[in-house]
Amino acid sequence: MATNTVSQVVPSPAEDAAALLKAFQGWGTDEQAVIAILARRDATQRKQITLTYEQMYNESLLQRLQSELSGDFERAMCHWILDPDERQAVMANAAMKCIQEEYPVIIEIAGTNSPAELIQVKKAYHVLYKCSLEEDVAACTTGNLRSLLLALVSTYRYDGNYVNMGLAKSEAKIVHEAVRNGTIDHEELIRIVGTRSKAQLKATFSCFKDEHSSSITKALLHATDSTCYLRALRSTVRCIADANKYFAKVLRNATREAGTDEDTLTRVVVMHAEKDMKGISDAFQKRSSVTLEQVIAKETSGDYRSFLMALLGS
Repeated sequence: MATNTVSQVVPSPAEDAAALLKAFQGWGTDEQAVIAILARRDATQRKQITLTYEQMYNESLLQRLQSELSGDFERAMCHWILDPDERQAVMANAAMKCIQEEYPVIIEIAGTNSPAELIQVKKAYHVLYKCSLEEDVAACTTGNLRSLLLALVSTYRYDGNYVNMGLAKSEAKIVHEAVRNGTIDHEELIRIVGTRSKAQLKATFSCFKDEHSSSITKALLHATDSTCYLRALRSTVRCIADANKYFAKVLRNATREAGTDEDTLTRVVVMHAEKDMKGISDAFQKRSSVTLEQVIAKETSGDYRSFLMALLGS
């Protein structure tokens, strides 16, 4: 369930475009007016505002926002006004520049979108970068990390609820054989994680835990290979097994007292505010004993904080 709220009475795109231009004019930008308009519009409405603004004023709304705003607030707002598929394509492309650290972006896009949604993201990537997402993943990675990420972005998984319990039990055994004694059969793990439906994988993970009294992610901690591939594999399993719990952990790590990771915080909130942020927020509160809103209010400031809070429905 989404957390951002759309105004009950929504002005026309032309009225919103005019209000935005007014917010940009004068001695300083009226950032709160920009938030009040754009944070309270859904993706379709934001797209219409963007198109209308360009038609009316012969300039790009995105470029105007980039010139008027700054810092974390500017980056968050400029991601927000993009079409959701385009936004994910942009984030995926940015992750390619430091894929050894930013591989979670690819995992999250592949792991939380439906097969049809993932295709739309890849189409947007084609348009923006004149190549495929698979091409860039292959070019920017090597070894088992490349094999894993390519499997995740290339497959068209079955998206239904049907589960073959016999297969789940047999593949739980295969996974156990693949990770026991600290050695890993990478090929089999990637085949299973990269091709099975989410429902089937959850059944396999459950069978593994029932049989061995330990989760697959804990079993992988004993592997002798400590590369980012194994971290990526564990992240993939967590994201597919329970996306809300996975993102709650990502947000906890991003808002530690040692220093807030604004890029990660922005990515999760902006990408999920109008999709499934309510479940993520609930999972965060359950595991942290404080609300996500309380943490963001403490760890951020200014217009950036106001914008994130608006996306969370506050």
